[in-house]
Parts: sequence; structure tokens; C-alpha cells
Amino acid sequence: MNTFLRLGWFAACAILPACSSAAVTANDGTTIDNLIQFSNSQGAGGALDTLNVDAQGFLVATQSGYWGDFPLRTVWYADEVVPTGGVYTVSADFQPAADYFANRGGVMGWLSLTTSNGIALQVSPDDPLLASVTAFRVSVVDFSAGNGDDNDSFNHLFTTNGLAATNDMGTVLSAADPNYSLTNFATFQLAFSAPSAGDMAALSNATAHVTARVFQGTNAGAPVQVSQTIELLTDLPLAESAVHRFGFFAVWGSEVDTGDVIGFLDNLKVEGAIGLPPPNMLPAVSISSPTNGASFAEGADITITANATDSDGKVVRVDFLAGTTALGTATNSPFSLIWSNVAAGNYSLTAKATDNRAGSATSAPVSIIVTGSMVGAPTLAIVRTGDSVEISWPTTGYQLQTTTNFASQSWADLPTNTVNLTAVTLPATAANMFFRLVQAGAPAGGPGLTIQQSGNSVLISWPSQPSGYRLQAEDSLSNSWTDVIAANNPYTEALTNHVARFYRLVSGP
Repeated sequence: MNTFLRLGWFAACAILPACSSAAVTANDGTTIDNLIQFSNSQGAGGALDTLNVDAQGFLVATQSGYWGDFPLRTVWYADEVVPTGGVYTVSADFQPAADYFANRGGVMGWLSLTTSNGIALQVSPDDPLLASVTAFRVSVVDFSAGNGDDNDSFNHLFTTNGLAATNDMGTVLSAADPNYSLTNFATFQLAFSAPSAGDMAALSNATAHVTARVFQGTNAGAPVQVSQTIELLTDLPLAESAVHRFGFFAVWGSEVDTGDVIGFLDNLKVEGAIGLPPPNMLPAVSISSPTNGASFAEGADITITANATDSDGKVVRVDFLAGTTALGTATNSPFSLIWSNVAAGNYSLTAKATDNRAGSATSAPVSIIVTGSMVGAPTLAIVRTGDSVEISWPTTGYQLQTTTNFASQSWADLPTNTVNLTAVTLPATAANMFFRLVQAGAPAGGPGLTIQQSGNSVLISWPSQPSGYRLQAEDSLSNSWTDVIAANNPYTEALTNHVARFYRLVSGP
């Protein structure tokens, strides 16, 4: 707990009826280890909020870059203690980094991770919209909103008479006391209590009575209230304990100036109906595109899309993999990426989703095939007539090859030499058959490999002329070829049970 220019919670207990010695410190202002960041999912442009511990041991909220359509609002919420009911009081200390309207912050409660909204109490220094008055403000922040009006609004807030809240002093706003100092910490407190009979008579669907106050120590050290007491009703649903949170709140309010230090945060505390969070439910994730068995041409740009949800929180990232190779990460829904210029091969794609409590789950694999290109090869025409299949092509100079398993990449020449032919007729079979043409002399005049088994070894050889080729090998045809160390011609290698092995020659240094 930082002690420099801060307000002690227990000193405040003498004058705060909602306070008690049962208050729990969720974060003492010296670490970010037990805090999780939750920010706008839209509208933020290039802005980014961060929270760090500075050299003096204070939590420092900072924004880098400009926000886009509306301010980037962020809560850093506690994840080791949570509200277990609708009656609790949360407080946090905040000091603006400057006496400037952009340096805003305070506390947030009634935060639902599933609906992505919560109730905030913040200071707005020298607010130009309030004739340059420093004010304290209660509002509902919707982190998933697609427009500024809903991102920070008075939706779901009502006066104690049941009227919709408006941006007025004495309703959601309180002018700061003349003794309030922007250069010192103040304690921002939100108390949530069960609606009284009178509250329910004013607003039949009220879910909580909200009381907001701000306190600050004097030169003598005794805390005093530096705001009016703001009392409101809300009809926001009470979130289940698994997704109900509270935390520090901060926002850089200027679109004119690039982001800077917003302010300093300290002493996040809570009392009332609180407890430990329930066990984390892992996210659910599946790959929706491409589909299993999809085929692409070599060099294609493949869009991979995953459906990822979390029943007790939020998916914060999805990592995409081909086998064990990381392809990239998406942090916003819809979770997708473009895998560019994909080499020929067979791939097993998976998506790994991570939630806001660091729980993760991996999707079922999706297999795809990327076929090698044969530049300049003519098109095959295949026609079945009765029990025969006639295969033709327009020019000579090609050997027809076939396979019964398109995914195996194991092609065999027809017994008939087709280099001087443009058509063949074959008997039809019940099994799948695939055909392709390979230009005579392929690949590009390179020598062919001869592979023979001899006992527990395999002997690999190739013509000694032309020179300038080196032997490479790999186990999976995933385009991860490696040079065979100290390869001779012929080259002998021990067999390994149940492990496939592929070889090729490449030219060059």
C-alpha cells in the first residue's frame, strides 16, 4: 500500500456509514499481477492503454497514440476477489497526472464481463463542457459499444424518483469542493445496496441503489468529503459471481493531443458481499473456415477464422497454428487471420483460445491440402464411357501419373509411357483415382533419386552428372526441408520404425 498523499480507508470509516473493518484490499497499488485489463473493443483507433508500476512504486495509467471514434476507456479489474451479491462497496484512489480535462479516472463497479459494461465514478478536471469546472461524474461504460453515445452514457441510470438520469449537476454530476486538490490522491467510492421499497415504487425494475462519494485528506490528515453525494438507481442486471468484477478506471479524454500519462492509481478495496471467484470455465473454440479437407493451390492466401466464446468471461486472444508452427494471433472478434503465400503440403490447422483468466482451450484440428503448381501443364479431359475412362490432353511431351490417395502426394507413372501420346484409355475402377501430367524430364532437368532398402538401412543415390546438387530430407512434407549432413553419393541412413522419411535434391550453394 502506498502511503504518499493517499487517503487511509480506516480513517475514513469514522465518517462513512457504509464502511467497515471487513474491507478487503484487492490491490495495494504496488503490483499489477492480480489485475486484468478490459478496454473498448471498438472505436479506439490506434490508442493503447497500459498500467505499470513506476519508480516511486505507484500504479501509472498511460495511453499511447490517438483514439479514433471515441475515447479508449479501460478498467483494470481484480480477479482474486469478486462480488458475490448486489450489496457491496468498492473504492479506489486516483490522482490525475495533470490539471487537464483529458486526465480522468476513478473507480468502477457492477462490472459484467459478459455484457461488457459497468458503472464508473470518475473525475473530469477543468471540464470544457462544464464551463471549465472540475466535476465528479457517474456513468455507465459499455466497452462493446459501437458509438460514442453508448460507450459512456447515462443509460440504465435513474434518479431516486425513477426519472431517466441526465447530464446535470445534482443528478449524475457533482462539482468538486473548492478544497479538492488535483495534485493529491482522492478516494472514489461506489456503494451498491438493495433497492428500498421506495426505490421499487419509483422504479419497479430497479436492481440496485447506487451511492457515489469522493473523499480527500486535508493538511491535518483527516479525510473530508469533496463531492456532493450522488444517489441513483440502476436497472442493469446483477451479474453472476463468475463474471461480476470491480476495478480501477481511467480514460484519456482528448482526441486533439496524443496520449500521455493519465494518472496514478492506488488502494483498490471492497467490502460487503464478496468472496473468491469460482473455478474458471475454459473457453470453447472451433475453426469455421477453412473446412476440413479443403484444397488450395500453392501460393494461395488462406483466411483462417475461428469461433471462440467464454461462458464466464471474455476471450482475449486466439492463436492460430499449422501443426506446431505459430501462424499469428487475433485479439478481437471475429477472430481471423490471413495465412499468405502458403507452400504446397498437407497441414493440420488448430486455434488456441485464451480467456481473461488465462484459461485456454484448443480446437479440433482441420486438415487442408495445398497442391503444388505445375506451370504450363496442359489441362486434362476425363470422360467415362461404360467401363472405361478416356483421358486426353492437347500436346505431347507429358507423362500421365495417378494416385488413389490425393492427400499422400505419392504419384506413380502409368505403366504406359505417354510422353509421345495425347490420350489413353483405362478401365474404370470402384476406387478413387486422381490424375496429373508431369512434363518429360521434370523436375527441370534435375537428376532423379533412387531409394532402396537394404536390411535396416536405406540406400539413396543419384546420377553423378550433372553436379551441384545436395540431398535434403524431412519427415512430414510440411515444407521444412533440412540438408542431410555430410551426404555422399550414394548415401546410407538407418531406418526408423513407423517414421516416414522423404528426400529431395536441390541445386545451388
